[in-house]
Amino acid sequence: MNDSTSPMPGKTRHLWLAVAGLFSLVVALLAGILESSTGAGLAGAVKYGGTAFVASLTLWLAVLTALKQL
Repeated sequence: MNDSTSPMPGKTRHLWLAVAGLFSLVVALLAGILESSTGAGLAGAVKYGGTAFVASLTLWLAVLTALKQL
């Protein structure tokens, strides 16, 4: 099934989603590491990293949708 109305082919769309997910994962890891370096416990660092992941991925998806890449 070829979706001719989509501005991007399916493979490109999947690549952009993979880039968004991996970038968000890096952001989450950095946020968790920075939080744990302040002396926070493991649970606090994981919660902080998870929040950073969700925020970053939401921003990525909003930008990709606005650019009509999804």
